[in-house]
Amino acid sequence: MTAFHDTDDETTRTDPDLAAPWAYATAATRRLGVPDGIEQRLLHPRQRERISVPFERDDGTIDVCEGYRVRHDSVRGSVLGPHRYYPALNGDDCAGLAAATTVSAAIADLPFGGAAGGIAVDPTALSRDERSRLTRSYARRIAGVDRGDDVLVPEVGTDRRTMARFADAVADDVDAPRTAAVAGKPPAIGGLREIDRAGGHGLAHVTREVLETDRDRPLTDATIAIYGTAACGVAAARLLEFRGGSVVAMSSDRVGLVAPDDGSGLDTDLVPSYLERPGALAEYDDGTVTGTENVLECDADALVLAAPATTITADNADGIRADLVVEGTVGAVTPDGQRALEERGIDVVPAVLATAGRPIAAHLEWIRTVGRDRMSDARVTNEFAYALTDAVDDVRDRRERCDLSWRAAAYSVGLSRVAAAHEVIR
Repeated sequence: MTAFHDTDDETTRTDPDLAAPWAYATAATRRLGVPDGIEQRLLHPRQRERISVPFERDDGTIDVCEGYRVRHDSVRGSVLGPHRYYPALNGDDCAGLAAATTVSAAIADLPFGGAAGGIAVDPTALSRDERSRLTRSYARRIAGVDRGDDVLVPEVGTDRRTMARFADAVADDVDAPRTAAVAGKPPAIGGLREIDRAGGHGLAHVTREVLETDRDRPLTDATIAIYGTAACGVAAARLLEFRGGSVVAMSSDRVGLVAPDDGSGLDTDLVPSYLERPGALAEYDDGTVTGTENVLECDADALVLAAPATTITADNADGIRADLVVEGTVGAVTPDGQRALEERGIDVVPAVLATAGRPIAAHLEWIRTVGRDRMSDARVTNEFAYALTDAVDDVRDRRERCDLSWRAAAYSVGLSRVAAAHEVIR
């Protein structure tokens, strides 16, 4: 087997928009000295689909949405990836997410490749029945599911119920147990109880690992700002607080809250509900209502970016005062933004490492679904934590040995494993 190692060659990176994973992957493959044939396989998706998804509205009319599915690389196993319902979703975004998932799964050393997909739609504008019909229509139109080589997981705009509908829609088409085509299912049909919080729990775990081991900052003495109140950000905030951290600021996409100066921190059980109802913020008297930019610029030990959008760019990077930025969603920090942060000595933990909890949890659910291991919930929790710690350790070792940033080290670890798999089958 060929071993791929980092060299000292510098690579100039381009500045794409939400497709930043392609720039980071290009830099990593060149640094690793990956043969051109394998590099081209890694830098181009195996398959891209754009699908018209018709569905019936409650009033009997037919509407059509655009759907997407991108399969990036399957050399290490079935393709696993996020499933989004998001109004601005497009094929390029899905391609970037798929590449990032390939890297993330490899960092965690899982037998999965990366994929991504979803529908360009605002799920909040659909009734429950309309969402069901739309999901089933999309499921029937994705080529490849009938071969059982896709494993979909919920992400922005989707949830356990979406995954249950998807599993039911493909029940007659897959050879494996029908629920093996998705992860993030309800426990009633084989899902793990904690998987809907796996992304947030993984984010919290990685944040704590880096703070305590690399920044020499015990979590019990640390302050954390959380930008974004999606499920991932809320779960991360609550776990960080439960383990002793002080969450001093949180924001939705419209408004923020900053804790009092007395060191008490915010109540992470209450704040998210207030942030989602700005009109009720006047009733919350344990913090100061602010703009979202005040949360980004909060003086904290760690800033966790959990909003599903680009958050830090070259234009606002100078205002960041946290010592550590943890990217909870792909594309949260632009390449220019990262360079600006690094010039000021602010480390950025990339999403491919910080969100590795999602593919790890999906893998644990998948192996239990296909009957390979009937793990207890306690064992699942332990395996999840061990796998995340190993992933952080592997990236940290590459970072220290090769004098790389967290992002460059993460992409190097992941892509070296994928490249090695391609090498042995050539």
